[in-house]
Formats: sequence, C-alpha cells, structure tokens
Amino acid sequence: MLRIKSSSFAIGTILCLLTVQVAAANQHNVGSPNGELRLEFALEHGVPSYVLKRHGKEIISKSRLGVELADQPGLAESFQIVSANCSGHDGTWTQPWGERKEVRNNYCELRIKLSQQDDLAREMFIVFRVFNDGIGFRYEWPEQKNLKHLVISDELTEFNFKHDCNAWWIPAYEPERYEYLYDETKVSEIGMAHTPVTFLQPDGVCLSIHEAALVDYASMTLENTEGSKLKANLVPWSDGTKVKADLPFHSPWRTVQVGANPGELITSYMILNLNEPSKFADTSWIKPGKFVGVWWEMHLDKSTWGSGERHGATTANVKRYIDFAAANDFDGVLAEGWNQGWDGDWTANGDKFSFTKPYPDFDINELSR
Repeated sequence: MLRIKSSSFAIGTILCLLTVQVAAANQHNVGSPNGELRLEFALEHGVPSYVLKRHGKEIISKSRLGVELADQPGLAESFQIVSANCSGHDGTWTQPWGERKEVRNNYCELRIKLSQQDDLAREMFIVFRVFNDGIGFRYEWPEQKNLKHLVISDELTEFNFKHDCNAWWIPAYEPERYEYLYDETKVSEIGMAHTPVTFLQPDGVCLSIHEAALVDYASMTLENTEGSKLKANLVPWSDGTKVKADLPFHSPWRTVQVGANPGELITSYMILNLNEPSKFADTSWIKPGKFVGVWWEMHLDKSTWGSGERHGATTANVKRYIDFAAANDFDGVLAEGWNQGWDGDWTANGDKFSFTKPYPDFDINELSR
C-alpha cells in the first residue's frame, strides 16, 4: 500500500479516550470509533485475556493471550499492568490499484504494558486496534536486559466463540496445502484450519479470523481445543520451535473482522490498514492485468499436465491461447505443464521436475518469439 496522506486528529484521540473505561486496576476497555464494537482487556491472577462485544453482546468470550518459550519460562502469566494508554487515528491513504482508491484508516488503540512479577521482570506489550469493522491485536517485545532473544514454542492466543455457530474452513497441514474445497461445519467440528476462517452467528453477524503484517514470523493456523474455542497454532520450524527472533520484535496482527452481513467482510479494508505501508516510493510500474491459462484445461480434464496424446502445454495449443489473449485484450498467458517432470504421480515426485528443460512438443524459443 502507498500512504500519501495520514494524520491523527485530536478529536479522534479525544473520542477514543472517552471510550476507555477502567472498571478496575486490571481491566481496560476501548470501543470502535462508531461505538458498535468494544474490546475488554483483563488481567486475572496474572493471566491476560480479552472479550469482544458488538452492541453490548459478546461475540468472542473470554479468550487467553500469551506465548510459551522453548528455552525459558513463558510470557503467559505472573504479569502486572505497568501502563494502559489509549490513542486514536483517523487518516486516509491511496492504493496504486484496487477496488477503492482512497482508503480510510480509522481506529482506537489500547496499548497495554505488562511486566512479570519475578526477578527477571520481563516486559511485553499487547496492542489492540479497534476499527468499526473489527479488531487487530499483536504482541510486542521491547529491548530489555533479561530478554535478548525469543524462541517461541507455542502461542496461546484464543478465539472463544460465544455461540457454536457455522464456520467455513479448509484443513491445515494436509497434503494439498490450500487447495481444498471449503467445509461448512459448526465451530466445534473444526479440526485444524487454515486462515481465513469465516463464521456466521445465529443473529446473522459475520466474522472472519486471519492475520496481517506477517513478517519474519510463523503463519497462524487455528485448532479446536474445546467446544467452540479456537487457538492459534503456529507452523513450526524443522526443529519444532515456532518463531526465532532478536529483540525488539513484534508478532503479526491477529485479526477479527466483523460485519452485519457477508458483504461487509468483502468490503472491509481493516487487514490492509494493518499491513505495513509499501517500501516502494515509486509504484508507477505496478500495472494490474488479466491473463488466460492453459491450466484450466487440466482442471476440467480436457488435457493433462503430463506428456502424451492429451498434453495441454504444447506449442500449437499455447499459440492458440496467445492469439486469443491478443484478440481479447488479455495481458498474459499462463502455461503450466510445459517442463519435464509432470508424468506419473507428480504430486509425490517433486524431485523429478526440471525447471529449464521443456517437453519436446513445447518450443519455448518459438513461443517467446
């Protein structure tokens, strides 16, 4: 994304400050700019948790927060609140391309500083941003004397649904990765799911759980731990640990989009707003385009990836697609199955692929010409 104008207005900050209510020393609340959503943070017996409400009704019940570490005690309990600060932001930025040119970025932020009550006194921030269309929250670990390096073995983040509502999801850690048809089940029937996972509550309110600003951190899947409670499950390194980092460091944003209907999830820009701004000052080279693909034939069983009589990525067939693209204002042609190695069970024989040697019936020089 390219931010060209962004500002925090005093009035927005004042409104956000008005939404904070300190019910007790270990409880802090913050509402969305329009007041429809409210995030309630609590620290009970040293353990952090949150609740999300819409129009005063719980949509996510008490859900735990924290991380476990592989080489030292975790950052999950024995905390005390050092400070709780609220601020507001209301600005706009411009996309180089997309459905909407000007995107509004409007949220109220609650920043909780925690310190463990032991000799190490390690510190951690939990930062919540509450938008009109959902919430994002993340962990931040500042540079500190008694914590120089993180090796995270587990993230304890929970999403405890008030209702065992309908959910649309695909399984995680399975052979076909992300290429599954979505299942519709109850939350309690979810096993291990890739994000995003979408939910429909009995009152018609829709939610979607995902993440934003995923940089130098394990991607998050969701596992069912009990009833309608889901927990973050991080994709591990080969040694079983999940995240390795030097401080200062922060996690991605865990996101919960909220809409009165499914369409409001589609038109939400909350995740884009939580992603990092583009590091490219010049985005003039970014040009959206459309392409046609030979690979659709394989999915429809009209041709094959592998060689033989029904081979799809042949010189003649790809030329046909190139002519079609030129005649119908498409910008490119995707040819899959042109390189040697697709014969047989190619899903199990990835080591057989050559990414430089084409099949004899695919003249790459002629097609390039």
